[in-house]
Amino acid sequence: MGTDDQQSAQPDSTLQPQHDTFFRSAFSDPALFRQFLIWLVPFLAELLDLDRMECEKDSFIDEQLKAHYSDVIYKIPLRGTDENIVVFVLLEHKTSSDRYTMLQVLRYIVLIWLREYKLAKEEKRLADFMLPPVLPIIVYHGDRHFTAPIRLGKLIRPIKGIEQYMLDFEGILLDLTLTDENDLPEDLELNCVLAVMQAVFRKDVADRLLRIYRKLKPNLRVPHYQERWIKLLRYLLTSSKYMTPKDFEEVKNQMSDTDEVLTISPLAQSWLDRGEAIGEARGEARGEARGEANSIIRILTRNFGGVSSFIHDKLYATHDLDVLGQLTDVALDCKTLNEFEQALNQ
Repeated sequence: MGTDDQQSAQPDSTLQPQHDTFFRSAFSDPALFRQFLIWLVPFLAELLDLDRMECEKDSFIDEQLKAHYSDVIYKIPLRGTDENIVVFVLLEHKTSSDRYTMLQVLRYIVLIWLREYKLAKEEKRLADFMLPPVLPIIVYHGDRHFTAPIRLGKLIRPIKGIEQYMLDFEGILLDLTLTDENDLPEDLELNCVLAVMQAVFRKDVADRLLRIYRKLKPNLRVPHYQERWIKLLRYLLTSSKYMTPKDFEEVKNQMSDTDEVLTISPLAQSWLDRGEAIGEARGEARGEARGEANSIIRILTRNFGGVSSFIHDKLYATHDLDVLGQLTDVALDCKTLNEFEQALNQ
């Protein structure tokens, strides 16, 4: 898909990608997170008391942690223990293969430990206090596979003889670019959330959206699933660089007319309307640019007897009217075609 098509996928400059916002909103839902944890790390369902887990995304009192942490943390007690014996599960969301992901994770873990230490000190229980385990899970979706280290030690320069004294731990990686659609969890809501996270970076996003809709369709009369569908749709429309209004119109036409109220949100309709208006404006601009390019070619043909295919193709590929205006002045004043080509290449 060309650059112009990609730009038209986000017709309003206020519609910026919402990857982090979507992730935090989805996985701050304890019911969805519970299904996610059972699917990805099933042994934890037996080890941890998921009925007593708490999402800590918005409850941190440590201002330093608030300033740095942007994803999701859950505090989960061990089964059969009191509330002070817990495991923290840290979800680190990535859309790029950041080499220093594990360094960021380490910072979050240390900040959690410092907060828990301070709390234990204030509650006068340091005598038997131990740092709680923090389980890091990296959830990645992007244009290509995740290649960054998921073991901290891979970021530390190896020096023979002192390896055993170096801090090291590993994160759990879910790379959705390597996960087949058929291998996604059976839970409908979680399946659709992860499928949308896969779809947002794929060129076949329109086809994938239609498959997600078909999965949800039998439940779309239920308010909870209606709300989830609107959130999924909103995320794809604001964040996919490959979804165009034309693509979405084709998808919409394949959705049942009887479900129209459920398949199109106000945001989707306004997105389509803006896309159509901007598409028309772009079409007019391209028409003006092509007319300007034709004028330049006529000037050069009159002065030099013709133009090369290079000049012809380069002019037609230029859509900036200001640039074409400057090239028109060059065409009128230049003494040779070579002089014009030099200006065209600048």
